[in-house]
Amino acid sequence: MSAMSSSSSAPAAKPQASAATTFATDRTHLIGAVVMGMISLLVIGVAPLKLGWILLLPVLFTYWVVKSKTVVDNSGITAHYAFHRPRQVTWEDFAGIRFGGSKTFARAKDNTEFALPGITFNSLPKLSEASDGRIVDALSAGKEAANKKVVIIHRDGRQVLKEAEES
Repeated sequence: MSAMSSSSSAPAAKPQASAATTFATDRTHLIGAVVMGMISLLVIGVAPLKLGWILLLPVLFTYWVVKSKTVVDNSGITAHYAFHRPRQVTWEDFAGIRFGGSKTFARAKDNTEFALPGITFNSLPKLSEASDGRIVDALSAGKEAANKKVVIIHRDGRQVLKEAEES
């Protein structure tokens, strides 16, 4: 048996770039697909030959849940959709994100927008970290600012945030 040397002749490791972060649609939607499938079976029982196609709806919904995702890495943001080609914006062309209803959109500098599956307003802290700060985390900043304040509730139900020293 030969003794191994403690000194390593391997070259020094380069600092690794941050890995890609994937934001997938919420997998609890699959419960909805199962419920949709069970209800479909009840409806199909009335006329199986005419209504059998209804079972495709929960299958397509399941496919959408599994395939839709957004990937954020050093090159930019890529949105992968279930039923059409992926869309991408590089960080050089990225202008910002927009929240509309329950959807999130990426905007390029030429004002084109595309939906970002799997990203919600609550995923802003993780999105900010994945983008190396290119996307600002307004959610955590707002929570931190509110934590330093006191809520004063008036008799009529109005609520006011004030500094602790002011109250």
